[in-house]
Amino acid sequence: MTDAVLTRLRAGERLHQQIVDGRRQWWFDEPFQDVPDAVVVAIRASGEFALKEAGDSLFGLPDNSQTWGGGSRV
Repeated sequence: MTDAVLTRLRAGERLHQQIVDGRRQWWFDEPFQDVPDAVVVAIRASGEFALKEAGDSLFGLPDNSQTWGGGSRV
């Protein structure tokens, strides 16, 4: 699963996040792919891909953006 997520991120696709019942839910659009939080945590911890926030947090809090991708800004 991690490799599939990294492939899509490296291709420039955006990963989306929302918080439901206090838990982060992640997914890609078109085609839809649900991404477990543990996969995103592992990608961020490994440093293998620079996953960055788009800065579209509803509350302006770090790590709370609704859209994520690669590069300096999405």
